[in-house]
Amino acid sequence: MALVTTTLETALLAAFLAMNSMSDGGDAYCADKMSAAIKAFILTGQVTTTDTGAAPAGSYSGAGVGTMTIDADSLKSDLQSTFQAKYSNNDLAAHMATDIDSACKADKTVKTTSTGTVTIPAGGTIPFSGPGEGKFTGTKSSIETTLKACFSAMDNMATGGNQYYAAQLASAVNSYLKAGAISVTLKSPFISGSGSGVIA
Repeated sequence: MALVTTTLETALLAAFLAMNSMSDGGDAYCADKMSAAIKAFILTGQVTTTDTGAAPAGSYSGAGVGTMTIDADSLKSDLQSTFQAKYSNNDLAAHMATDIDSACKADKTVKTTSTGTVTIPAGGTIPFSGPGEGKFTGTKSSIETTLKACFSAMDNMATGGNQYYAAQLASAVNSYLKAGAISVTLKSPFISGSGSGVIA
């Protein structure tokens, strides 16, 4: 699994093009399709972490692999409110960035399986593994900046706006995720522990 920008771009473009023939309900439709597309995109990524902690038999070190998700319904609701507010370009960019960031930074969006070794007091190591759970932290201003420039450019476009918007939003979300940080807490059978990493 890996985050590939064109995966999200294709889904967003399909939604934008479908809206061309809609006379009403566009805000709700766009919020629904955009939130679902972003969630599906995030689920294609792979979370990796470097973990340390304590197991019943001794100290632990290992690596986690897992996935990240978001609450698409919550994001849909936030985006729909944003779209219906009819903000100016810059305010729209800021609110969309906040909506996406809020969904991504929610607690317990990341789940991993950590696999490594326990160093036992008597000497030597034994294999050990267990679950991790955590969250993502990103910088929403990167999305906001890209969208502000995108909306400004679209004001001067006679054609190709849907394609440009889809490409710019997909790129912004992709960059935001890849530049962010993952933090996890190791769960039972670990006694304690934590890890940090990325989604890519």
